Amino acid sequence: MNEAGRVPRLRIALLVVSVTTTGCIAHGLAFVKDNRIEIVSPQGHALVKTPVTIRWEVHGFRVTGHDGRSSPDAGYFGVFVDRAPVPPGKPLSWVAHDDRQCEHTQGCPDKTYLADHDTYATTNTSFTLHALPDQNAYHGHELHEVTIVILDGRGDRIGENAWYVDFRYDRTGL
Repeated sequence: MNEAGRVPRLRIALLVVSVTTTGCIAHGLAFVKDNRIEIVSPQGHALVKTPVTIRWEVHGFRVTGHDGRSSPDAGYFGVFVDRAPVPPGKPLSWVAHDDRQCEHTQGCPDKTYLADHDTYATTNTSFTLHALPDQNAYHGHELHEVTIVILDGRGDRIGENAWYVDFRYDRTGL
């Protein structure tokens, strides 16, 4: 085959590859860094004592609390300790989505249920943990992680962004 015959085939092959691979592009994902929350304490990997207070600053987000409105720029915060946050678009109550006992209990999940599952809601820009989940770690050295997400005024998680800090805790030093 001569050179002239290869060029059109190469162009056709590139065209086919480009058309078929466009279906692999992720849609609706947030690849832009969200700077609305900045956790200021404790420092990442710090050794802490209880009670430990997580503090954060808020930029470009209006804290309104649970006001029943759906806005990407207003609401309150979900705090998760040593657990994954609820998926985007889901309320904090999603934590109980596969709990059959809670499903059949009037008023469940409530604030106590969520706290028992290390899930909290707050309008404050700080959150104090008086105790940390016991991880039964070797010699009491534990690594904990707190994740903060933003919730709209209905209580649904806004977007995919989450802010977290991890820290160390020495349970043997109690």
